[in-house]
Amino acid sequence: MRVVSNASPLIFLSKLEAVDFLSHCFSSVTIPEAVKAEVGTLYLPESINVTAISEFGEHFVAGALGVLHQGELEAMVLAQELKVDLILLDDLRARQKATRMGLTVMGTLGILQLAHRKQLIRQQAFRQHLDDLVNQHGMWLSEKMLKTLKNLD
Repeated sequence: MRVVSNASPLIFLSKLEAVDFLSHCFSSVTIPEAVKAEVGTLYLPESINVTAISEFGEHFVAGALGVLHQGELEAMVLAQELKVDLILLDDLRARQKATRMGLTVMGTLGILQLAHRKQLIRQQAFRQHLDDLVNQHGMWLSEKMLKTLKNLD
């Protein structure tokens, strides 16, 4: 499965020391240049490819900036240009825009669930990652969603 990622899943996974899940869950991970700039010196596995968007894509991003950030928009454009299977996004508005653009979306939580299904992490570690995302790293989840995710097998 080929994916394009925005910065937030990379940042959250890095905070959990779980960014290597990406190379175990997906056949290729690509990020646009704006996302690379946004994550700065954050550790990224060598398997993550940095790719520029097309000139047409640059014009689209320039005209669409506002509610969404450049990295989010470049990731959406790149996902369309590369015809990948998924785009990795956490922000609700970005996810809604990507869906309207015909892209299939997964976020940090989906990556963790996939890693759990692939037996890269056990249930206890999965639950700890959820707690850490909410309590230490600023991800907002409703109590209902948190409870539902913690009870997944």
